[in-house]
Amino acid sequence: MRKLVGLGVFIALAVFIHSCTKDVAQKPTTVDCTAVNADSNTYNITIKPILDNYCAYGGCHDAVTKESGVNLSDYSNALSAFQSKSALCTIKRESGCGVGMPYNDPKLADSLITYIECWANNGYAQ
Repeated sequence: MRKLVGLGVFIALAVFIHSCTKDVAQKPTTVDCTAVNADSNTYNITIKPILDNYCAYGGCHDAVTKESGVNLSDYSNALSAFQSKSALCTIKRESGCGVGMPYNDPKLADSLITYIECWANNGYAQ
């Protein structure tokens, strides 16, 4: 009988310990920028068209509306939003980042997010 109780306690402890490991946050994956040409992946060539099309239009993150105080319509404001990491976090829709962007629309295509993330990783070239 003691062996069964000891075994039961051991199993319960093992299950409890295993269940706690699910709460550990996953390490963020690093983006593979090998297929992205850093010379042409600049704000003016690649990033501004993405932001203008999905973020910086009337009623959202344009220069007039600046929804939630975020203006993505020009380089200096976009740079500030992405250097704080909050813009990239919400676009990637990572946990703990607030409302995913674009709001009430599907998540940006992974390829577009890759361009933005590689632009950030390569120093935010204008």
